[in-house]
Amino acid sequence: MPMFAGSAFGWGCQGHQIIALIARAHLTPAASAAVDKLLSENPIDPSLSRFCRVHPADLMADSATWADDARNGLKNGAWHYVDIPLTVQEGNAMEWCPPILPAEPGKDRTGCILNALEMELGNLRDKAQAGPARAEALRYVIHFLGDLSQPLHTEDNHDQGGNCVTITPSYQDRTTNLHSLWDSGLIGNEAAQKKLTDAQMVTEIDNEFSPEWNAWSAGPVDLQAWAWDAHKVAVSMAYTDVTPHIPVAARDAGGVNDDVCTADKASTAGMHFSIGPDYAAEVLPVIHQQIAKAAYRIAGVLNSTFK
Repeated sequence: MPMFAGSAFGWGCQGHQIIALIARAHLTPAASAAVDKLLSENPIDPSLSRFCRVHPADLMADSATWADDARNGLKNGAWHYVDIPLTVQEGNAMEWCPPILPAEPGKDRTGCILNALEMELGNLRDKAQAGPARAEALRYVIHFLGDLSQPLHTEDNHDQGGNCVTITPSYQDRTTNLHSLWDSGLIGNEAAQKKLTDAQMVTEIDNEFSPEWNAWSAGPVDLQAWAWDAHKVAVSMAYTDVTPHIPVAARDAGGVNDDVCTADKASTAGMHFSIGPDYAAEVLPVIHQQIAKAAYRIAGVLNSTFK
């Protein structure tokens, strides 16, 4: 799933920032202070071009989108997802996760979100690491745990996680793609329709799922289980109730490069895929759930890291 600018940011700016703010609300005082100390003493490079127009004062929320800003320069876009075929619903997710190899000049880094997260969690927990390295690892952990809960970052239907499927939502005339619809389109439209600020969205989602805090924040970190959890949502919901029906690709269909995806976007535009209010009504509660899961997992990981 190569990353297209503006169309494959897991949860988009608003979603990642909301996840971080919900997580912040559940940090212990010790963890919250340690996070702020690490991030403030090792700030984001001010020369880095930032995609998000809004830069929250909260350091966790601002850091939540750093990995998207830095990925092109670091050539590690593959670390943001794992391409489990939509036809597969169980097994070893590492089958679709190449090992992370040393960086080579001019080449993209190999790996996937699973081994990238495992590596950065290790870097964050390693107190022998220098401050800048641990701060970078913290930014990755905040971001990647958000991406891991986004269903279209854990699947591929021979369409780069929905990036190659042009689709028209009922709430707007212009087209988008299926991945972007889940990343930011549906939740952004919901906020606009309800006239909710990000702070109000944080409160609404957190209040809705607070009874799940203990279940979703406790226990060992299980990245594969969390990936399959999101993947099952992609299988059961993301491609359903789209008009006309989007077929599931064969497991051995082969790779899709950027040129093929561009052509597929054009061809699927002619198929007039669309979603209506019923799709949004069914999907939005699940998007809220996945955002809350990510936030509570982040808080649980950071609370155990910074005891």
